[in-house]
Amino acid sequence: MLDAIVGTVLLGVGAVLLTVGAEMFAENVGAAASRLGVSVLAVGVLLAGAEPEEAVTAVVASGRGHPALAAGDAIGANLVILTLTLGLAALVTRLPVSRRVVEYAVAASVAGALTAAFLWNGVMGRLEGVLLVLAYAAGVAWVWRREQEPPPIGEIAELEEARHEAADRRPDQPADRPPGRSADRPADSSAGVSAGGRPLLLLLGGLLGMVVGGFLAVSGAQGLVGLAGLTESVIGLTALALATSAEMLALVWASARRGVSEVVVAGAVGSVAYNATISIGLAAWVSPLAVGQRSPVLGVALVTAVLPLLLLAGRRTGTFPRWLGAVLVLAYPVAVAWLFAR
Repeated sequence: MLDAIVGTVLLGVGAVLLTVGAEMFAENVGAAASRLGVSVLAVGVLLAGAEPEEAVTAVVASGRGHPALAAGDAIGANLVILTLTLGLAALVTRLPVSRRVVEYAVAASVAGALTAAFLWNGVMGRLEGVLLVLAYAAGVAWVWRREQEPPPIGEIAELEEARHEAADRRPDQPADRPPGRSADRPADSSAGVSAGGRPLLLLLGGLLGMVVGGFLAVSGAQGLVGLAGLTESVIGLTALALATSAEMLALVWASARRGVSEVVVAGAVGSVAYNATISIGLAAWVSPLAVGQRSPVLGVALVTAVLPLLLLAGRRTGTFPRWLGAVLVLAYPVAVAWLFAR
């Protein structure tokens, strides 16, 4: 009884931190992207998509001799993100699907397929884990290079347009000098740096809040599922995966309220790629993941390798179909029921 109470309290505290962190992240993502010189899409893929709590959980489980729990957590989190998270997001807000989003979704699908192939014989060795980590590093370099100095979007575009209009109205004033500042009065560079760096610090603070909240949610989930008498594979694929991917659910609501729904799509794609490479790759590097050829982890790995391609359904209209979001939400409890019935 005490374990159940403690687990519930930890889940509640973790949920609060996840929500607050998601709000901070969504509020500052646009300004931080401008400060870094990359697009909002890149920030979503690389920062919102980073799942350090997944990686740490998988590594700890692997190091303690629980390979099915480690693999199940990483792959089960992708199942949550690609069904429940993406589906709910499509129902509560308009999810933009651009050409680059589709390209990153295909890359995430390739990463998932690579993971499924490495697990197909029932064991993922250390060398295969290292290859997955290197694949993610190459993907980060690819995304960062492509998304540098993008055309401004959203509020950033409006600010840029206003700046150009002000410069056109006052041709005698250099475009890089703020209106109202004389030539013999230099700008306060320290204040500019401080103001410019604040969104980035708040963005990282939001990310830290999501990570800490994720850790607490994991601890709470572990205390609860320990009483259920389920196999490690099922626990990893369901309760533990749902707890560790909870910050993505919080990010859906925060991003919808802030009007930055592209962060949800980018974060989902980035998270799937991260879990399929870094999370499970590091776990395999710590200790080979012997899950067995009959493990349900293998079937879920195949499904999550295909699901990112559903974003192709929104390419023609530029928006992910709401009806498909409803299908994905319904698919998650069906998948959980199938896992429990095994």
